[in-house]
Amino acid sequence: MVMATRWKKYSKRNTYYFRYRRRLILEMYRKYSQRYKDYLRYQLRKTLHLGTRNDFISFRIPSYGRFPNLKVLNLKLHLTLPNSVFLKRLFRSCPLLEDLYMDITCVDNFDQTFRFCIPTLILLQLKLNADEFDSCRHKEFIINTPNLESLSITDPSFSCFRIHDIVLPSLIQANLSIGKSSYVHDFQVSKDEASRVMEALKGVRNAIDLTLPFGTTSALSYCFDDGDNFPIFPCLLDLQLGIDYCFGWKLLPYFLENSPVLRYISLYRESETKYTTAIAEGKHKEADDTYGWKPPKQVPECLMGRLKNIEVRNLWRRKAECEVVKYLLENGKALAKMRISFEEDGISDEIDEDTIENFPRASESMILKISD
Repeated sequence: MVMATRWKKYSKRNTYYFRYRRRLILEMYRKYSQRYKDYLRYQLRKTLHLGTRNDFISFRIPSYGRFPNLKVLNLKLHLTLPNSVFLKRLFRSCPLLEDLYMDITCVDNFDQTFRFCIPTLILLQLKLNADEFDSCRHKEFIINTPNLESLSITDPSFSCFRIHDIVLPSLIQANLSIGKSSYVHDFQVSKDEASRVMEALKGVRNAIDLTLPFGTTSALSYCFDDGDNFPIFPCLLDLQLGIDYCFGWKLLPYFLENSPVLRYISLYRESETKYTTAIAEGKHKEADDTYGWKPPKQVPECLMGRLKNIEVRNLWRRKAECEVVKYLLENGKALAKMRISFEEDGISDEIDEDTIENFPRASESMILKISD
């Protein structure tokens, strides 16, 4: 009888405990169910696209949230303080993130340093949009991604990019499109601001494939003096170099001298029409006869035995520009192929195909192709 009474009391207590526990679980579920749903919805994905609503990211990451399988992240947002805090939290929650695409619109009231410290990152594509020139020029971005293989930066307004050393031979491809040539030609930027582009270039000096459009090369030419130290590119094999109409060929000798294993170079000349228009409007003085070209004092190592393919596009038909082509042909001992195309709507007619065909060549087996 005593045992039955004790069992009855224990059974009631046990039932109460389980009912209370069930009620507590239900209450917690109701309270946190939406967060769990958000978390569970995204944690198993390998690719995640996030946009903005009213300039702020609407997606919430719980404090316990992690994305253990996320490898590709695509973001489009305004660079504000709340979004900056969100991104730092998001990056910490992605231990396997490999590809990051960011389309950022700058706002004037954000003046903090933004950091990319993601050791697993392999690809980083960063695009900055600015309604006005001043919107991004005071921003600073620190890129600390030691295993990065591909880097692309598009920024018209000369933000500051500090790129930490990338482990050799990790960086396969780098594309720096920083600044606009019109900002440089119209003197809207100072030499100190243009020198930010040189700092970014030094950060990618270990790249294998490097692309520098007109805006980037005009800023580099503007801030660089002959007595300065130009970076050395020990691994550079392929170079795509924009030749702007203001500073011309100024940087080419330095790239040839400081790229010992260079095997391919593509030179794209900015339109002659832009140059003549700027002269007519008084925005730019007429360039000298050399268009910035100064031959190296000694024949670069790459021309002696490495450089095999050269492409020169949109060449003006000016006599002074032939000096560049002539130098490359005369000293390119390992050249296998050289392709030259003239600007379709070019104004000058000082040289033609026959002039170039008659230049002496260091490589007898080289194939020369010339097209309009």
